[in-house]
Amino acid sequence: MVPIMNLFVSIIPFLIMMISISQVALIALSFTSDGGGGGTGEGGGGGAQAEIVEIHLMLKELTQAELFPGMEVREPDKTTIHKIPWLSEDVYDFDRLNSLLIDLKEKYTDTAEIAVIVHPDVLYDTLIRTIDLCKDNGFVTVHYRNPKTQYIY
Repeated sequence: MVPIMNLFVSIIPFLIMMISISQVALIALSFTSDGGGGGTGEGGGGGAQAEIVEIHLMLKELTQAELFPGMEVREPDKTTIHKIPWLSEDVYDFDRLNSLLIDLKEKYTDTAEIAVIVHPDVLYDTLIRTIDLCKDNGFVTVHYRNPKTQYIY
């Protein structure tokens, strides 16, 4: 009888508490690759590239790689690039990003996907705030990506 009481009094409440803590701590990130799966490009549109907005979060200034401290938002056409510099060191301009995301959602109403490319040394809090802003502005599918490695000599 005592082992069953120990089970109900201590172990089961502990497990329930751990499940609720884990559930709060999880954040759904979609880790995707650039390639698609299946399809030949005929009939079903499997080979077509979806329009996707990209947000680059950068921390360091590196002129050879065209990096600067701040954010860079690239529209689906890849030719229009909006640069949002820091307000001060390590302080990103989320208000300006929010207004830009509102404008982009009005311009690309069918686009529900956005990619957040996080360069090295960017804080996790910055990534989460950016993802939250994207979801608040109607971009329901947020892809997390690493930048392409560039070697500069």
